[in-house]
Amino acid sequence: MDENKSKSKGGLSIAIILLAVVIGFGFVIGLTQTDAAKNMNKTDSEISNYMFDEEGTLLSYSGDMTELEIPATYSFSSQAEEVQMTSSSIYTLVDRVNNLGIKNYSIENQTGNYEDEFGNVYYQEKYVLTYERKKVIEGDDYQVTKIGAAAFSNNTKITSVKLPESVTHINSQAFMGCTRLKSITLPEHLERIENSAFYNCRLLDNVEIPNTVSYIGPQAFQQCTSLKSINIPTGITYLTNMVFSHCTQLREITIPSNVRNIQSEAFYYCTNLQSVTFNEGLNYIATGAFYNCYNLTEIVLPSTLTRIENQAFNRCTALTTMVLKSTTIPYVQPNSLPTTITNIYVLDELFADYPNYSGWYYYESQLRMMSELEVA
Repeated sequence: MDENKSKSKGGLSIAIILLAVVIGFGFVIGLTQTDAAKNMNKTDSEISNYMFDEEGTLLSYSGDMTELEIPATYSFSSQAEEVQMTSSSIYTLVDRVNNLGIKNYSIENQTGNYEDEFGNVYYQEKYVLTYERKKVIEGDDYQVTKIGAAAFSNNTKITSVKLPESVTHINSQAFMGCTRLKSITLPEHLERIENSAFYNCRLLDNVEIPNTVSYIGPQAFQQCTSLKSINIPTGITYLTNMVFSHCTQLREITIPSNVRNIQSEAFYYCTNLQSVTFNEGLNYIATGAFYNCYNLTEIVLPSTLTRIENQAFNRCTALTTMVLKSTTIPYVQPNSLPTTITNIYVLDELFADYPNYSGWYYYESQLRMMSELEVA
């Protein structure tokens, strides 16, 4: 009896040990598979899904990854492959050719009558683009320096992108309409962001732009409606038209001293904008620059300012006080400022002359001497 119990215990112990080994082995396999899955979902250069030219420009991406780390270098296969594209519009194909930088191609007009599987005849406008390209492969023959025009335009899959340090230019509409893009890592030596580069990237909530950037094009960040903070590089000399318009979550902004003018509608309809720091050096605020920024409560404008154009601060209905340090009376129009403004503080020595210059007569009752502000 005891002997049977002993055998039974021994067999049970062996079974438990074997089970533990199996479970442990399975756990290791499962963990490895999980890590592999994570890696697959995290980043993948997928070099063959990128299209580059021979000048370092990324032209397009055709993969399904959501988190991209764009390769810094690439090579081409020795053999070229024939590629065809079909469209009902020849203009669409020509635009595609231009965006991809294709030089040798043919477009055949195949417009005419076609027959479906049921024998029905129908008319179809049809054009076929044919060109040859070499497949992109891993290598270091070429370095990526530019993100091409419309390279990721309307890609609704990508959620994050990391650009290689070699990139200096982001061309027009490069990420336009990437409505799920939440984060973008820009390289330290980036120089230019062209027009509409991030237009309508509605989930993009924070962008760190390096100070090496000297130009941000019109509408570059228009309708980035989740953008809560963004820095303007010190190398920028002017803010282009509509560059941050409709960034409805943007709360504060600092205008660097190198910025000489703010162009039309730069911050148009930034409805949550509460604070703007204007540094010395600013000369010009264009039409509608801060139109309908109705949470903006107070502004201090620098001594260098010379012009405030039509509707620049119109409909900023929370704006009641403006401090104007201009050493010369700036040009203004009667509708440049909101009707809610009650106090406009100007230099004492210029106070008496303000009502006689441009549209300041309209704000004569709101004008105050700077010394009154200092006493207050």
